[in-house]
Amino acid sequence: MWDADVRNYLQRQLLHDRLLQQGDVYALYDFQTFTHNAVSMARRCGRVDRLSEIAMLVDEAYQAMEPGTTRSPGRKWICRGGSICTEKNHLLNAEVMLTSVQFLGLASSLANALAVSARPLSRRDRVFVRDTARIAAEHLLRWGNDEAIKRIEVNTGTGPEQVKDGGSELFFTDKPLWQITIYAEVAGIWYRKDPSLATMDNTVERTEDARMRRHVRTLLRFFSARVSYHTPGKGKPVHAKAAHGKAADLDRGYWRHYADGRYAAYEGAQKPVVCSAADDGGKDFRLDVRVPAESVPRRKDTGWDISHARRLVHALDALELNRAAMKAVYALDDTQLPPTGLAAAFANALVADIWNGDTERPLFSNYWSGANGWYRVAYDNGTGQCVEGTPPYGLSNAFPTGGYVTWARYNPVIGLLGKNLYALANRSDAQARDFIDRYYRPLGPVSGAQGRMLSRFMFVSSLAGSVGE
Repeated sequence: MWDADVRNYLQRQLLHDRLLQQGDVYALYDFQTFTHNAVSMARRCGRVDRLSEIAMLVDEAYQAMEPGTTRSPGRKWICRGGSICTEKNHLLNAEVMLTSVQFLGLASSLANALAVSARPLSRRDRVFVRDTARIAAEHLLRWGNDEAIKRIEVNTGTGPEQVKDGGSELFFTDKPLWQITIYAEVAGIWYRKDPSLATMDNTVERTEDARMRRHVRTLLRFFSARVSYHTPGKGKPVHAKAAHGKAADLDRGYWRHYADGRYAAYEGAQKPVVCSAADDGGKDFRLDVRVPAESVPRRKDTGWDISHARRLVHALDALELNRAAMKAVYALDDTQLPPTGLAAAFANALVADIWNGDTERPLFSNYWSGANGWYRVAYDNGTGQCVEGTPPYGLSNAFPTGGYVTWARYNPVIGLLGKNLYALANRSDAQARDFIDRYYRPLGPVSGAQGRMLSRFMFVSSLAGSVGE
């Protein structure tokens, strides 16, 4: 897949056409989505050659950064075009933190994997590791200024009952989770104390060193404050020894008023809203409301959806692999880091709360809490598109493409579901094809050659080295 299609797509369409030619920084977001599972696979399978190839592509993305200013130092990616950055959503001609932090989560993981590999690195790889550590530090220092740290400290002390409206100011989002990931992976590089790669001393100043330590400690407290545990129902296939049989959730209850999850309690087949062409025949659309939001009760447990929660796979991997490094580099102790059984607790939730219980036709609820209502009904990101929403089980494809299968090491049921779903996606009988077309369309032939290629690449990367034959 990589040699035949994927590498060419990433280099030409994402990096050359979108990022370098159009200035579309959302190419960075997509690059991480499509490749992080492959980086993790190469890391656990010792495929240093594949890590080097991906590093060459990431290095091309570094060429699109622009210099900072006195008031906002450090290199950065600025959105200059594409379909998502507009004047309306204030993303055009601005740094889009979401895309940058997500891409650097991948880049830092890749650089650390190269740094700790047993094989001697080429000069190009060593330069890539050193550059990535410096670029990551520049971004973390900009994002972790005193104002940002104070805001995180305030949010850490708030409870879900303090969220009164649909705003997202108090949320624990993927941005702080990715920053924790970057801190963990960069610590892995600095922990080696190899000046030819990068060390903390030759990357940041002493005063910056202290601020970074304060920033990462604040982020970790924020994360720990927003992780909650509960006991799954009796008979659920969780591992009692893993995290003491507990299941974990993130930001549970904080998102109950948020527009994306406003219909979390509505599991009806009827579309809540329907998009139709405007009466004047122009480019505008009309949004017909069939199920008013006011008629749907708010679920008190609404938090992350399962598609965005895929970030947990890479974040928890980074924390697990670099635990000793983080303690040494940032002067942390075990109480300041998430408990070692946290990933297993999230794996327990995936099996006990989100999976539908069917090993032959596995499906997954839209929300991490186990809610299976509609997601992102009438979603508006400022691009002028009409979005009707995602129906129950509509985010199930996040399971094969999001890296969750690698959690088979915590619960073998997850590995079984991955293998069975892979077999379903490769069957040609009508029943199997109908099921895949309905719930896992990107894995099937109806999605188009490019979409299917990318989805299967993400899926197979999760399976390799994670489950038995």
